[in-house]
Amino acid sequence: MQSSKMFPILFLFTTLLSRCHGGKPTCVEECPEGFERVSGLEHCYKLMLDLGPVSHDKAVAACGYEGGATSVTFDRPGDDQTLRNYMYKKYSNQIHDSNAYIDASGFWTGYIRFNGNKYNKFVNLYSGLEINPAMFNNKQPNNLVLGKFGEEACLARKKFPDASLHKRKNWVGLDDYTCAFPHWAICMHRNIYSLNQQAYNMALMNYTEILPTSGKCRLDWADENKYQIEMMVARRLEVNHDHARADYYYKIEPLISSPLC
Repeated sequence: MQSSKMFPILFLFTTLLSRCHGGKPTCVEECPEGFERVSGLEHCYKLMLDLGPVSHDKAVAACGYEGGATSVTFDRPGDDQTLRNYMYKKYSNQIHDSNAYIDASGFWTGYIRFNGNKYNKFVNLYSGLEINPAMFNNKQPNNLVLGKFGEEACLARKKFPDASLHKRKNWVGLDDYTCAFPHWAICMHRNIYSLNQQAYNMALMNYTEILPTSGKCRLDWADENKYQIEMMVARRLEVNHDHARADYYYKIEPLISSPLC
């Protein structure tokens, strides 16, 4: 094999090994299909318009089916308001047109009361970490127990149409609700979505060498295919010492340089 080909292959191979421990990508990952960026927030979001307002457990389950997404949680106080403002401005017509629309419905979050005891604190249901108390609305949580409807063990940002949760004061934040109350579901993918693509996304495997000039994490098909072939060749040469198979991979590269679909 020509030495001019060997250097980039070996560089790629060693870089792949160094990436196995989960280094952060230095590119801008596109959101999964159906999700979108929200100005001022760092993650990808999807308002489940077709689902409509549902109970907390249904919202969490629906998000899980969105490629392993979660119900929304927040990095800092005020992020819930930023998300509310964006989603309501963009989707207010669809929200009001829902057959299940009620004024009190807002959107669920991924925070629940630990062990369901009204004296316990709220935690992120995915990480178990306690919520920042500054994320609550004024005088919340009020820890009500509503008879047969149970305790208020789930957190929501209530009243989607209301920018402020007080008639005269600018009160915003999260409230505790019984988990059966119908709120909207907003699903979220954090930036780890991009790390999950390392198994097949060559730009993330070797971002120091082959990142597209656009700054995005995805390569065009031809380059993606090219670097995938080079990775396969590197493995054959360095691990299996199989020069015949390595040469074969280069021969088939032009045959799979564009997708059939």
